[in-house]
Amino acid sequence: MFKISVLFADSPIMEPTKIAPGFEASEIPAGKLIDPLMTDHDWVARKQELLSLGMPRMFVSSHWINAPCNSPDADWELLEFWTKRMMKRLGELGVKTAGIYGKFFRKAETEKAMQEAIRYANLLGDEAAKNNMNIALEPMADPDSLFPTYAEGLKFVKLLNHPQVKLMADLNYFLRNKESFEVIKEEPSWNLHCHIAGRSAAGGAQPNVGEYREIHKAFFRVLRETNYEGAVSCACPWINTGSGEFSLTEETAKTIEYLKEIRAEVYAE
Repeated sequence: MFKISVLFADSPIMEPTKIAPGFEASEIPAGKLIDPLMTDHDWVARKQELLSLGMPRMFVSSHWINAPCNSPDADWELLEFWTKRMMKRLGELGVKTAGIYGKFFRKAETEKAMQEAIRYANLLGDEAAKNNMNIALEPMADPDSLFPTYAEGLKFVKLLNHPQVKLMADLNYFLRNKESFEVIKEEPSWNLHCHIAGRSAAGGAQPNVGEYREIHKAFFRVLRETNYEGAVSCACPWINTGSGEFSLTEETAKTIEYLKEIRAEVYAE
C-alpha cells in the first residue's frame, strides 16, 4: 500500500510545525530549503534544523535549480557542481527519490539539445547511485518540454536506460493532458512517486477540494493494481475551506482524513 505524503514549505503558509499529524511521509522542496552554495560548515547546522522540524520521514524531494539543462546557454560547470552538492545533501537527509520537474528538460530542437538532456539525466542517475537514491522525472504537460506526457516520459527514460532514473506520475498533468491513468500499468516499475491535488475556482487546491473524489479513486485503483508502494504527495496550493481565518493545521487534518478514507475504500474493493 502506498504512503500518503505532504510537500511542506512550498509557500509562506506551509509552515511545517502547523501541519496536522497523520501523514506517513513528507516531501522536501530541495531548491527552496537546501542551498548547494552553502558551505559544508553551515550545512551541518542547516541539516540539523531540517531534521528537527518534526516532519514524517523525507522520502522524496522536489524543486530544482532554475536553469534548464539543454538550453543554448546551459552552464555545465554550474549544473554539475549544483547537482553533485544537492544530491549529496539530500542523501544525508535520508531522501530516497529526487523529483526533477519536466520543464528543466526543454524540447529538443537540435541533436545537441537532445544529447545534453541525455547527458544531464545520466548525471542525475550517476549522482543518485552514489547517494543511494533514485530520480523521478516529472512530465508537466508543457508542450515546450521534452516529455510533456507520461507516455513521452516513459519513452525518454527507456531510451536513457539508467537504472536510477524513472518517472513521477502527477495527477494534475494527467488531467491537463487528458491522459489515461492506464499508461502507468504499461510499465509499473517505472513509477517512483506521485503528486495529487484538487481544484478551486482560482486554480489548484488541496485534494479534498473540488469534487475530485471519483478521479482520485480511479487513480488509487491504478496504484493498487500495480502494487505501488511509494508515496502520494499533496503537492498543491492550500486554500481556506472554513468559516474563519485560514488554519493550515485544520486544512491538512481534513486532507489526510479524506485521503486515508478513499485509500481504504479502494483497497477494500
